[in-house]
Amino acid sequence: MPSAFAPKHYPKAIIDYANTRGADKIMYAGYFPAGLTLERIFTELPNVPFRDHVWPKFLRENALRVFKLDD
Repeated sequence: MPSAFAPKHYPKAIIDYANTRGADKIMYAGYFPAGLTLERIFTELPNVPFRDHVWPKFLRENALRVFKLDD
């Protein structure tokens, strides 16, 4: 879970895991408002080197599944 990190500091291991076998097991978790501003988070997120298929899962789909939310 990347919640304790600014996006530009996501550990390589998390990025590698998400881009390979972990795409269905990782989701976005922010550290707002405790430590990071939304401006910083959304400025840095586009620079995270996730593969295209990872983004929808990371930002939405995995949370919908895990928390059993209707789409």
